[in-house]
Amino acid sequence: MFASHHAPSGTSRPPGAAAAFECRYQAGSADWIGGPGLALVAGFEGITRIRTAEGQWSLAAGQVQAVEGPLVVFADRGDRPAWGVVAGTAAEWGTALGELGIPAARRFVPPGEYRLEPVQLDRLRALCLLAGRVSTHRALGILDDFGRWHRTVLEQIDRCPGRSLGQRRRVHARLQRARNLLRARCTQGYPTRHAASVVGYTVGHFQRIFHRVFGETVQGFVLRQRLEVARHLLETSQLSVGDVGLAAGFESRWAFARQFRHRFGATAGAFRRNALACADATAQRPPPGSAPAAPRTAARVPNVSRYPDDARLPAA
Repeated sequence: MFASHHAPSGTSRPPGAAAAFECRYQAGSADWIGGPGLALVAGFEGITRIRTAEGQWSLAAGQVQAVEGPLVVFADRGDRPAWGVVAGTAAEWGTALGELGIPAARRFVPPGEYRLEPVQLDRLRALCLLAGRVSTHRALGILDDFGRWHRTVLEQIDRCPGRSLGQRRRVHARLQRARNLLRARCTQGYPTRHAASVVGYTVGHFQRIFHRVFGETVQGFVLRQRLEVARHLLETSQLSVGDVGLAAGFESRWAFARQFRHRFGATAGAFRRNALACADATAQRPPPGSAPAAPRTAARVPNVSRYPDDARLPAA
């Protein structure tokens, strides 16, 4: 699937050189292709797409996810989102965490969804704007308290079955692959049996372990993903409300209407009308700079750079 684009991170680094992460900031429709390793993908604006061997799914603005490669990050057709990637091999991640003083047993970044504070997200954007290879220590230092955004996924690993940390890590990685498969195929029915085979469990045991580790049932997770797909279609497509529900994987229009109102507190029709009203209000605003600006003295012009260099990155 990715053979023609295979580009393992770190291959361009000279032997013996210090480990570094590949950082990329993208505002537009270009693709980013990563090889084996782990990539921290952050959505800054709009809807970003992630494609792996399990399928493809969307990443909304403000969401951050660690994904095992190979993978492709790209924009929805016609959209121009802004997203960033920090990618490296397992050895590079381990080196960075070691420099930050993380115990040897915890020097890894598990795949999963991460919650970053607004300040951390801004620092991550500034890091990705460098668009090159950045030292591992500098990259994670930008994120400030590593344990603060790492802790939730480590708690998930502790709830995985296994006698050792290594066994629980491997189970969590397989569970995350199964979760990504459910996310990518949520509109195609409930692929629970296929997802369970990824982990190597029976369907019943997979459902119990999934609930124990992630705190929600498989069916609840798939329902939540379907509703997010429906919300995006209501905002961006011309499909009727009933067709949106069917396209999102619901068996009937009535089931979709009931679940959507329960989730978002409004009917799908009211939600679409509100989204269109907000879009019209935004479109009617005069574009920035359309009116001639009054002359300003040099002393009043702010010193702002869109592409900060390493020295201008926010202090950790």
